[in-house]
Amino acid sequence: MQTERFNQLRKKELSSIFSKKEIVSVWRNIVRNQLRSLDLKDLYDHYDFNYNIEDRAETIRFEILSGNYKVSQPMIYRIEKKYGVCRHLVIPQPADALIFQVLVERISSEILSNQPSPNAFYSRDKHTKKKPHSSDDYNFNWRTQWKKLQKKIYKFNQEKELIVVTDLTNYYDSIDINELRKVFTSYSKINEVVIDLVFRIIEEISWKPDYLPYAERGLPTTNLEGIRLLAHSFLFEIDEVISKNTNNSFTRWMDDITIGVNSKKHGIELLSVVSDMLKSRGLSLNLSKTNIYNEKEAYYHFQIEANRYIDSIEKTKKTDSNYQLICKELDKRFRNHFKDNSPKYWDKISKRYITLYSKLNHMSLLRKLPELYIEYPALRENLIYYLKNIGYSKKTGDSVLKILNNIDIFDDKSLYQLCSLVTEWEIPINKYSGSFLNEFESYLTIFSNKRGNSSDFYCILWFKVKYNTPGDLLKFIIKYKNKWQSDSFLRRQITAILSRLLIFDKKTVEGILQNQITSGVPNTVTLATQILTFSNLDNLDKKLDFYLFPKKRQKIYPLSKFLVLCSILNSNKIRNSEEITTKIKSSVKDPYYIKWLYSQYNIT
Repeated sequence: MQTERFNQLRKKELSSIFSKKEIVSVWRNIVRNQLRSLDLKDLYDHYDFNYNIEDRAETIRFEILSGNYKVSQPMIYRIEKKYGVCRHLVIPQPADALIFQVLVERISSEILSNQPSPNAFYSRDKHTKKKPHSSDDYNFNWRTQWKKLQKKIYKFNQEKELIVVTDLTNYYDSIDINELRKVFTSYSKINEVVIDLVFRIIEEISWKPDYLPYAERGLPTTNLEGIRLLAHSFLFEIDEVISKNTNNSFTRWMDDITIGVNSKKHGIELLSVVSDMLKSRGLSLNLSKTNIYNEKEAYYHFQIEANRYIDSIEKTKKTDSNYQLICKELDKRFRNHFKDNSPKYWDKISKRYITLYSKLNHMSLLRKLPELYIEYPALRENLIYYLKNIGYSKKTGDSVLKILNNIDIFDDKSLYQLCSLVTEWEIPINKYSGSFLNEFESYLTIFSNKRGNSSDFYCILWFKVKYNTPGDLLKFIIKYKNKWQSDSFLRRQITAILSRLLIFDKKTVEGILQNQITSGVPNTVTLATQILTFSNLDNLDKKLDFYLFPKKRQKIYPLSKFLVLCSILNSNKIRNSEEITTKIKSSVKDPYYIKWLYSQYNIT
């Protein structure tokens, strides 16, 4: 029940914010890509939401203006930082992510207008600030480069003798929500209902384990730009004090702060001031990552020599006459790099080295790769990128199996990264690859049975939906019905897989889809309905045509897109269309996709 306060005062403000046009625009331009960039992805690419975005926008507007909007249960997952210690991250439901972003779009300009310095950044999409390890020019006069590093990269107004580097201890986890709300409210005349709704969503998507009450501490860690903006704004007062004390010779990337000073005493005094201010808000400096560097120390910690070397050879091609010599030298420097990991930007240079191996298509990294993947969680994403780039072979497959044979998994991301890699590879259909896939699946099964986590079961689904026969896949779904039906995220992923099975056993699969429609789980209901609707299509509209068959053919046809393709091929008229068959042949090149298209839909 709503009071007249809502009907007469609050509803008008929300009505102006949540227009259908704005909701659709924010989804298409921001939120959809944010969801695609998450560590764990939706098997259907949230295409049911995207395809009906105009209708969804109207529904969202109605729920908001009726005062009945409720936040859905998010997914919480873990990524390993080091030594099995994990960070918890949040994946909100698409509608919640969209509503939150619409609110933030309305108030972001007001918040940012209070930013005291242009040298502070919070979003990779909103700025072009470089880091010292990604400089594009390292000349041989370090004194000159020292000046350039300060002015060009760190945006200092004046050249300084020393650089102070620091960050905050567990920044997101330590933020007092009441303090944040107080600071946030003071920055502008934002309507109260907007603030209430923003912080209601934050509360509902925050991690609350074991039926514990909401702690009112800690922002949920997620890829949502709006959350980053809130965390960014909480440090404006720190920016202002540092800016005034250094003539704006500083930069801040979220909680990673770099300050220019002319004396060690000035640096220490400034750190003391900042520390006291942070403590008053329940925050603290990370002293283990706080240092004051002179030129010589900066040269070491910023790994300038390694950066220069990488810059000098990263445009090398395999056809160059000195390619082998360059690769030999690269191997030598890479080995030496791992003998001393004390430089501050050691891991950043490690990532640059791995990226260089990928660009050079140099295979020798494979010898060290399993060990690196296991020992250095921070490098895993870059190692996966390397494996994706050089593609499947017996050697790359063996590297993946060595990882699975030796790794102890403590998080939810590491195993999925490997599954995503294997499903992105275009693996040929032969004896050796068949043996690799069987062994890979057996490892997944062992991990899932041992740990019993829903994330491990999700990894098995991601693998099976591409490489299992429809009969084996359906048997697996039916066998583990109790497991996936008790988890809303797994239920949706299973429903997505049914798009590939509908033509195989229409009666059984339609029955499962109907059960999902009556389940009452919103994101599963809409997906099951969409799959059945697509199975009765008479023709392909422009939205589907653009999504499934973009003019510029994708290097890798995504698994999620293949499931949407299967959805429309369940329609007899669609799969017998010569025009669509021609488009499929020009777009889909993966051997296993081709195999299923032939065996299930008679598309040669």
